[in-house]
Amino acid sequence: MKFQLLLIALLTSYNFWGQTPFPAGSKILCLGDSRVEGSDTYDSYRYELWKDLIDCNWDFDLVGTEIDPISYPSYQNNIFDANHQGIGGYTTYDVLLELPSVLSNIGIVDIVLIGIGGNDALNEGSISVPDAIENINAIIELIQSNNPQVLILIEQIAPGLNSMMTTDLIQALNTFHNNIELVATNQTTPTSNVIVVDMSYEWQDAYLADNVHYNSIGAEIVATRYSDALKTIYECNPVNSLQEIQIKKSLVKTLDVLGRNINHTTNQILLHIYDDGSIEKKFIVE
Repeated sequence: MKFQLLLIALLTSYNFWGQTPFPAGSKILCLGDSRVEGSDTYDSYRYELWKDLIDCNWDFDLVGTEIDPISYPSYQNNIFDANHQGIGGYTTYDVLLELPSVLSNIGIVDIVLIGIGGNDALNEGSISVPDAIENINAIIELIQSNNPQVLILIEQIAPGLNSMMTTDLIQALNTFHNNIELVATNQTTPTSNVIVVDMSYEWQDAYLADNVHYNSIGAEIVATRYSDALKTIYECNPVNSLQEIQIKKSLVKTLDVLGRNINHTTNQILLHIYDDGSIEKKFIVE
């Protein structure tokens, strides 16, 4: 009986989150700076996002003129899709300047994830925000001219390390976030939604590998927030997750990423260890 209730609850949850079927073959462009790009010393969210989308059984293609040189493990018999458009050091102006050439090379894109502004607001402070917002408006207009039906997810970017966040940088970030809300409202059209994804919510220093870049925990959190936003629009059909429930595994214990037993189960990465030896990684937002 408990198993049946769990299965019904899970299926109800996915019906709530997803409204329409995911468009098969959708091209997804991850656009931005070094936080999108990643490196061998800090993480990009793209690998974790790619796994989340596979778990939903979606047919998609990550696109871009850049190719990730880092080797990632395969997942569910799939090889990581390494194409992206994240370039370290790029400001909003740099992204705008390069975007026409990028779109010319990759063709029509269906979903764009925009993570930019860090090299403006977190480097130059409040003085940079008006120009950054103007550039972002122009970037969105270019993307919509490429595909009037495009779905755009744009970040309210995560802050840097607390110790680097001066009064001016905090003000710059707050102003940037407020303007991103206005951008999304003003740039949404009857055929193209522009949706804000808040990456700054309850952000912690523990999510950073250095002053501004993600570690593995931060990358997972950003990926989860993106994938959760997509699940509010598209139906998620997690075939593998349903199969796991049918096996009736028993949870042995729950650990945090440092291997400690925990009771608090929200706003952190959790490792669920089952009696069959399998380990499941989850992140639950409160």
